[in-house]
Amino acid sequence: MSCNTTSIVRTLTALKHRGLLVRARGTLLRRATDPWESHLGGIMNTVVPERDIPSHQGPDAQSVDPDLDIVTMAVKIPETIAHLHYWSVQLTRHASKDEVLDAFRASPRISLIRTDDGLSAINTVKELMADLGRPHDSLYEVALWEDMLKVQGDELFYAYMVDNQAIVIPETIDAIRALTGIEPDADLSISKTNASLGIGSLNL
Repeated sequence: MSCNTTSIVRTLTALKHRGLLVRARGTLLRRATDPWESHLGGIMNTVVPERDIPSHQGPDAQSVDPDLDIVTMAVKIPETIAHLHYWSVQLTRHASKDEVLDAFRASPRISLIRTDDGLSAINTVKELMADLGRPHDSLYEVALWEDMLKVQGDELFYAYMVDNQAIVIPETIDAIRALTGIEPDADLSISKTNASLGIGSLNL
């Protein structure tokens, strides 16, 4: 899966596993180009909406989980650090914010971050990864703002950051183990991958 689709499946699956998900609508703010190619061209002083609704990420997520009721829209923005997602989700029932946060906390590949800890923009999150000694400042997890998350009755609203150079690495390692038969137990393979990359060890 793509970086954005990986993040979508991770977050919506966390809600689905707790029996909370009915449908989801997301807007993706996509970086314009990769950092190593930004000198070759890209957009400046504008944003470029993708002409098709839904954008491809929603249907891509449905290729993993056909039961997802999801629509995505996307726009390219003039930066190269990461992608930013905004989601509006209808829940199966009224739920508390703590219940939703617990659903996200149950996934080690989702890290909750806070704006009042100084993580108020995507560049600050990348700087934290550098400070923590992550290779290439890699953020393997979905970085989801817990203090921005809102629940109103059976509606949920949240935002998160996607490091598109890093987020697909854990699932790629899992897929290699599965295809080669090195580790037939999916949960054990995922645990090995998480341990090797330090996933789940962030105390953000």
